[in-house]
Amino acid sequence: MKKLLLITLIVTSALVVNAQKVQVGADRSVDLTKYKTYAWAAEKGTANPIVHQMIVDAVDQAMAAKGLKKVDVDPEMTVVSLAATEYDMHISYPSWSPGLNSITTGVAVGAQAWPVTKGTLVVDISDTKTNNGLWRGTATDVLKHGPTGDMAKDAKSVEKVIKKAVEKMFKQYPYPPDK
Repeated sequence: MKKLLLITLIVTSALVVNAQKVQVGADRSVDLTKYKTYAWAAEKGTANPIVHQMIVDAVDQAMAAKGLKKVDVDPEMTVVSLAATEYDMHISYPSWSPGLNSITTGVAVGAQAWPVTKGTLVVDISDTKTNNGLWRGTATDVLKHGPTGDMAKDAKSVEKVIKKAVEKMFKQYPYPPDK
């Protein structure tokens, strides 16, 4: 019985991780390798502060692995994360990213928005001085369950998938491969 439960848990975990779809876009007209420092925007991208900190920690680790340094003063880039945990939402898409535009998102009108489905994690990096978007990573099927009221339990349930999603995103930093 314990073996069956263990096998079921392993298979379920594998399916959850494999269900993630990561999409990355970057402004190829900008040399992202010239940027060396970053800071987080003041906004928190999720209502659960524990989940928010998990996202920040995962992104900080990934950016450090890419040679980027987190600073408190005069950052070259600003990072923000958004996590749709309770409701679908819309955010503007960057014009430089065909993979994140209306063709792939299903928004056929010319509006400057695309749907972010519940369970999606978005990491956005922009130039601090110009506010122009530089890089965006989007992972679906990350935060599938809405809040239960127990923030610690909610955070524990998404810890591994957040780390995996951010890892997949930053494998494609500074530029995703050409298709």
